[in-house]
Amino acid sequence: MKILCAVRKGSSDVKIELDNGENLYLSYEVFLKSGLRKNDEISEDRFSFFVEENKLHHIKQRAYKLLARRLHSEYELRQKLKQKDYSKHLIDKVIDELLDKKYLNDAEFANQYAAENIKNKLWGEKKLTAELMRRGISKNNIYDVVADKFPQGNDIDNADKLAEKKYKQLSYKNFERLKLMQKIIAFLLGKGYDYETAKQAAENVVPMDENKSDWE
Repeated sequence: MKILCAVRKGSSDVKIELDNGENLYLSYEVFLKSGLRKNDEISEDRFSFFVEENKLHHIKQRAYKLLARRLHSEYELRQKLKQKDYSKHLIDKVIDELLDKKYLNDAEFANQYAAENIKNKLWGEKKLTAELMRRGISKNNIYDVVADKFPQGNDIDNADKLAEKKYKQLSYKNFERLKLMQKIIAFLLGKGYDYETAKQAAENVVPMDENKSDWE
């Protein structure tokens, strides 16, 4: 096959017309790297190679856009690329390149993810562990992060802050003290705190003289 001409299509693509009636569409960046020129001969193998290079380019661009918004775990990024129906072997190539270039790093992701959610959402150890597992982080990385962020177990100060917030939401309802504490404890358990920490936090924020009947 011989190249008849190469025509710029929009701002990012090039259409290469061939003498057999076929067209080869490449991103402008891939076209520049290819060195293709008018009257060049292209074999079937080279045609297939450039088609794959173009697909790789688009997968990389998609991956870079996702990573520019926030850090991703390897599993998260792989799943999002799969949603676009890209071929697995091409996704694998892109992931491997991103790992080599340190654009993907599960240990770094886990550390940042933990820091943000402990600070902003006051998550406890169990909640953080479950969410990291859901994002495909390895057990070793999770262990390291949990050991770093919770060296002495769950933070009672953070539990108190969450308990106080929940207490304010429930205080206008006519719950007796025991019922109120049970609801706060259940809420804290859902945020990843162990029972003892949740119970202590509930006791810290619910006044001892609470005397409300058990109805809403």
